Amino acid sequence: MKPNRRSLLTSTACLGVALALNPSARAAEAGPYGLLDLGPALTQDADLKEFPGAGSGGKVKFDPGVRFSAGGGYRFAEWFRAGGEMGFIYNDIDGVDGYVSHTPLLGSVEFRLPNRSPIVPFVGGGPGFSFTSIYIYEDNIDGGTFVDGWSSDTVFAWQLYGGFRWKLNETMSLGAVYKYFEADSSTWDVDGTSQDIRFGKIRSHAVNVSFSADF
Repeated sequence: MKPNRRSLLTSTACLGVALALNPSARAAEAGPYGLLDLGPALTQDADLKEFPGAGSGGKVKFDPGVRFSAGGGYRFAEWFRAGGEMGFIYNDIDGVDGYVSHTPLLGSVEFRLPNRSPIVPFVGGGPGFSFTSIYIYEDNIDGGTFVDGWSSDTVFAWQLYGGFRWKLNETMSLGAVYKYFEADSSTWDVDGTSQDIRFGKIRSHAVNVSFSADF
């Protein structure tokens, strides 16, 4: 019994030393990571809930815009990592001299599918919140009062995403990611009137080029 136990301890110690001396094994198992992605943002029509001098029930349309994200976290295993990201989403309001932007701060968990090829599929998502801003320059929406200025609101937000990454080497990957982002209804104060600007939920779709690095 004692020799077997001693052999097991010796084998375990040897395995630990081998892993400690093997950087690629450590990188495959755990460590920090960082990511960047950039691409077009297509935002769905939003419900117009309130606007000074205009009735509710209309739709707010958005021109194609841009989304940028930067984030990072910790890789707990080759197939799982968790962290967070921030960035911005920007879209001009169609037919109006103004825009709506989001600065999301989101947590994320990501599941990957390691395989023998250099292409690694992944899915993920998570909740957080968004600083949602509106700017209108002496214009109106849906026939309402002319408004000029900027305002912001903080709302609950979340996203889901998925895509693939191509391994450039042991630590860096380049790929494509689709992101669905949703922010709760936002309300912006308007000076000089008892009415506010209020949109319904804003839903955005982005297809971004993604760069990821493990450390």
